Amino acid sequence: MTAPWQRSWLKSKDNPLIFVRDVLGATPEPWQAEALEAVGKHDRVSIRSGHGVGKTTFESWLILWFLLTRQHCKIPVAANSQDQLRDTIWPEIAKWHRQLPEALKAMIDVQAERIVVVQDPEGAFAVRRTASKDNPEALQGFHAEHLLFLIDEASGIPDIVFEVGMGALSTPGAKVVMAGNPTRTSGFFYDTHHSLRHRWH
Repeated sequence: MTAPWQRSWLKSKDNPLIFVRDVLGATPEPWQAEALEAVGKHDRVSIRSGHGVGKTTFESWLILWFLLTRQHCKIPVAANSQDQLRDTIWPEIAKWHRQLPEALKAMIDVQAERIVVVQDPEGAFAVRRTASKDNPEALQGFHAEHLLFLIDEASGIPDIVFEVGMGALSTPGAKVVMAGNPTRTSGFFYDTHHSLRHRWH
């Protein structure tokens, strides 16, 4: 017989909220639930957030959901420092990976630099990328049937990174999720909530 989590998993490809609640067994905060639903419905999502509200948890949920509901998928996870990626996001992913049902847990390998689907480690993975003036190509060079660009602390990422990566971000079918504290009153992240708001949810 099919377990309840299996039925939910099969229904969650376009609904990460189902995945989080019924597969991971988590209880999202209201803003997290709203954001998860938005990612399921929209390809461009930009989130203004504060400190300590569960942003990193939300991002780790998205990574596991995307890897476990698609084949041939890649997830560049970008932030403006390796410390943020290594010390904050990766441990949170590992934490929630341990909460998965055993069958799904075995499908994913959390490595130091990547999170890979065991059966397709070169074709289905999440990878860390530092997005800085010294590395403006952080969002370039990714090709897959399914792409999720996850950009953390987006307000601190230089505009040149977005300019260089715009072609990749605009790939048909690719999803882009940005989150960060609104610490600047200019720049690409700021514009997604103002002059570019009509293009972003």
